[in-house]
Amino acid sequence: MPVYVVLAVLSANCAYIYLMKRKQLILLQICLWVLLFISDLWSAYSGEIIGAHKNFTWQLGVRHFIIEAGYITIPITCFYCSYLFVAPQLFSKRNYLLAFVYAVLTLVAIVALRYLIEYYFFLPVLGFDNYQGHPWPASDYIENIFFYYFPRYFVYGLMYFFAESWYTNKHLKQELEKERSAAELAFLRSQLNPHFLFNTINDIYSLTYQKSEQAPEALLKLAELLRYMLREGNEAFKPLSAEARYLENVIELQRISAKGKAYINFETEGLDGGQKVATLLFVSFVENAFKHGVLNDPAVPVSIHLLADNHKIEFSVKNKINCDQKDKTGGIGLHNVRRRLELMYSGKHKLDIIDGDEFYSINLVLQTNL
Repeated sequence: MPVYVVLAVLSANCAYIYLMKRKQLILLQICLWVLLFISDLWSAYSGEIIGAHKNFTWQLGVRHFIIEAGYITIPITCFYCSYLFVAPQLFSKRNYLLAFVYAVLTLVAIVALRYLIEYYFFLPVLGFDNYQGHPWPASDYIENIFFYYFPRYFVYGLMYFFAESWYTNKHLKQELEKERSAAELAFLRSQLNPHFLFNTINDIYSLTYQKSEQAPEALLKLAELLRYMLREGNEAFKPLSAEARYLENVIELQRISAKGKAYINFETEGLDGGQKVATLLFVSFVENAFKHGVLNDPAVPVSIHLLADNHKIEFSVKNKINCDQKDKTGGIGLHNVRRRLELMYSGKHKLDIIDGDEFYSINLVLQTNL
């Protein structure tokens, strides 16, 4: 197996660093170095058997095993010196002088390592002379090391560190963005309308004080509304039918708050298809209609429609503008909805808002593609 293939695979696996534990990554590197060692061992052993017409012997196999095991330490040393010492200074810390010093020390280390292996182990212990009695001068020795190992293993170490850093940083940015989006969504969902809640509590208190038959039902609906917001509302998506029931409770509480003088038409269609929608996505539109719209005119009731099929969800609200409404502030509800749509339905939604002289309407279409 060619060395560039093995180390290219090693570098390519940096893409999966963030999916793997450190022990798994180390095990992967060990396996690839073992493959490289087996490839070199087979090449050397088969070359001598075939070229010199020798027979297979275990002694010859063990001898080549020891020789190739000694030689494999040279590229390993070169690769990891480059990866652990030179590359961090070069790419992360931008300390080019120290990177150059480490590169020179790496060259010295592998020259010294090869010299020690060949002349203090191979030759006296195994009788193996790589130069057949004609040792190289120091300049040729250094030149061979420089032009054979550095363009390959040294550069592969730099490439591996660069790829690892790039993929790690990319994954870190993705994780930070995901965490930021999750935190932002949680914050947006938590921004409930306190005025609506306090007014409802006061209305229920008034009904209770008057011993009205509506009091138990209103209290039950408020409990369901709070349970959904505080417990089930923590989930990112809920069944569309659950969101519809939540809106029904909001509408019924508004009718109670208006002492039965709130005219609201809420129509649904196709909610039994298993669609899911972002939790608490629609309520801001409804609360906005209650806050700024005319509720007590039976001729122009607030109109709310929620329609769904296998491809899309369509939600619309239309109300007559209350010109006597003193609170002209738009609040943060609609801004939050827009932001949630950007985060959760990017490229898959269309929101149209018409703010006319008499009527205010919104139409929201979400692509679901079940």
